Formats: sequence, structure tokens, C-alpha cells
Amino acid sequence: MPRRRKADEPPEPLGSVTQPLLGLVPGTGTCRTCGNDRLTRIRMALPSGVPAVYVSCPRCETTGWFAVDGDGTPLDPGSALGPSAPG
Repeated sequence: MPRRRKADEPPEPLGSVTQPLLGLVPGTGTCRTCGNDRLTRIRMALPSGVPAVYVSCPRCETTGWFAVDGDGTPLDPGSALGPSAPG
């Protein structure tokens, strides 16, 4: 039996951790410590299910978590990542 051809779908765009595809989340445009705008941004869901962006500055090594629908205030790392795993 011949295989059916899949309908042509547009190619999935390639992403980059330094160039987000969906625009910037408030608070993630520049480093809050040194002002650098070349940040690493990783979009993901936190353990609580909240969509967030992890931001890291390669210049001064400042990091932070920001809620996608937030006001630009960094999330507390403890509340962003949840309770630490038993050691």
C-alpha cells in the first residue's frame, strides 16, 4: 500500500536563546545591573505551571526569572523554582 503524502506545512522557524521569536517579556529587554541588551533568554514553564522567562547576562552574570504576563519585576528564585529537592 503506498504511503500518503503529508500536506505541505510551513517550516518550523529556528529559535535562538539570544533572539526570542515572540517579543520581549517586560523586564527582559536589558540587564537590570549593567544595561547590556545581549542577554540569554529561555522561555519555559515553572514547576507551578506559570509561563516564565529565565534571563542571564553574559557580561555581569546577573540572572533572573520573569513571569510572561508579569509587570517586569523579577520573581523570587525560591518561589520561581519551588522547594528544593531532598538532598
